[in-house]
Amino acid sequence: MSATYSFVSRWRVPASPERAWAELERMLRPGAGPRWWPALTLPMPPRRIVPGERMVLAVRSPLGYSLRVLLELRDIEPGRAIGASSEGDLRGSGLVTVDADGGAASVITFHWDVETRLAWMNASGWMLRPVFERAHAYVMRRGETGLRAALGGR
Repeated sequence: MSATYSFVSRWRVPASPERAWAELERMLRPGAGPRWWPALTLPMPPRRIVPGERMVLAVRSPLGYSLRVLLELRDIEPGRAIGASSEGDLRGSGLVTVDADGGAASVITFHWDVETRLAWMNASGWMLRPVFERAHAYVMRRGETGLRAALGGR
């Protein structure tokens, strides 16, 4: 039986929403990749950021395992939000939003509702859920730290 997770992460970054959005878009471009987010790779980036476009995202956990998901972009509000559905090791949906937070800062919110598809995760989820949640939090903190550095802040 699969385990379900709901993750919400909020990053406060030292950049306008336009600049933060531009950096998020840049990381999705073919050949660019998320250089500032050490745990993520894009084995198959989207060709364009439009509804229906597909991409493959790979995440390396600090615990040594990797997850691969096929994302299909769904709801796009340029400069503001990207919604996607996911298949693969995690099935569900996610939404990333960028909002102003004062004059020169933004809040990027990641909301994922997923269920695990790997047999070993499902079998051990009852015991390892807190470990998986901490691993997720670690990956997200590293992403926030990397983006803040890329945008010129610490």
